[in-house]
This record gives sequence, C-alpha cells and structure tokens, in this order.
Amino acid sequence: MSGMSLEDLEKDMQLQSIDNTLRMAMIASNSYDGFKSLIRKRLDKAIRKFEAQVNKMKYEFGEDALTLHLMALLEDETLGFKASHEVNERGHCDITLNFANFTWHGEAKKHTSGYAYLFKGYGQLTERYSTGTVHAQSGGLIIYTDNASCKNMIDKWKKHVEKSAPRIHLHKDFSVKACPQNSLVLISNHTHTVSGLEYEVLHYPINFYHKPADPDL
Repeated sequence: MSGMSLEDLEKDMQLQSIDNTLRMAMIASNSYDGFKSLIRKRLDKAIRKFEAQVNKMKYEFGEDALTLHLMALLEDETLGFKASHEVNERGHCDITLNFANFTWHGEAKKHTSGYAYLFKGYGQLTERYSTGTVHAQSGGLIIYTDNASCKNMIDKWKKHVEKSAPRIHLHKDFSVKACPQNSLVLISNHTHTVSGLEYEVLHYPINFYHKPADPDL
C-alpha cells in the first residue's frame, strides 16, 4: 500500500468491483436461489434510487412510465441482466427479468383507496403470466403508493391478500409474512396452479409521499 498512488488505488478498487460483479454473476447463473438473491439486491438498490427521486417524479404519471423508469434502474447490459416491458409470456407482463436461463415476472400497480386493483395485479402475476417452473419460481408485485403511512397501507394489503388469495389458487395453501430485512416488504408463498411447485411473491411498495412542512423543501 505504501508505494501505491491514489490512481493505483482507484484502479485496484475498480478491478475488485469487476471481480465481485463476475462472482455475483457466476452465483446467480448456477441456481434459481442465486438468481433470486441477485433480483432482490437489484430491486433493493433500484427502489432506493427511485424513492430518492420522487420529489422530481409525479405520482400522476402513468403506470407504464413509472415502470419503465424502474426498469432502467434494474437493467444491467454489461452483466447480461435483461429487463423487458410487456413481453408476451402467457400475456403481456409489466416486467420480465431474465438472466442466464432464469426468469422473474413482476406486475406493477398503483394503490388506490381500496385493494381490489392491487389484487388484480397479484392475480395476473400468479395465475396468468407466471409458469411456476424450476426456471421461474418467483415474481413480484410492485406497489406505487402515495400514502402518508406506507406501513399502514402494507398492513391492510396483507390482510386483504391473506383473505383473497386462497380463493383464486387451485391449491388453497397460502402464507404471507413481513420480510426480515424490510418490514415494508411482504413475502408470500403458495403452490403454483400450473406447475404444482412452490411459488414466491415479493410485495414491494415504492413510496411517493413527499409533502414537507416547508413547501420550499
């Protein structure tokens, strides 16, 4: 270290970052669990950036416009991580993420005063677009919300989906819990109607609420 310049150190850090990215890609391509972990890391990072920009975004933007912005934050062409919008896979799904041989589907919906519209998105994801096969074992419901209390909204959604989900699935088993790493995120599991395998859904809110006391902030 003593003989290194700042330029040398910067190059070394860049090389370490590239090496770590390659290692992550190798892990993600070896198993669906590895792929799912990569999805979650990229979602967490993308949604943090998205929420940091909501003072410049408008909740009134259409769902497609908001979703395209999210996908731009998710995609990494260098890594070979592809994000597609409304690609035809058993219908036109809002988000399709592909890496190696693995697939993750996502539906994005705005939260209104009730929860029927969100449940429509959940139903589309689980019963229309996803196959639930070994290469596509999970997906996500992205929830755009402008609620002052995101926690209150997600708690009410949890009760709604607990009651309603068993009604639409062939197999009636269904469970949902708060994510251990983020209590605003829910994780649900059920037996997929098509494949008969376990299917996992992330219920992930993006909070647009931004009304500072000082209007100039």
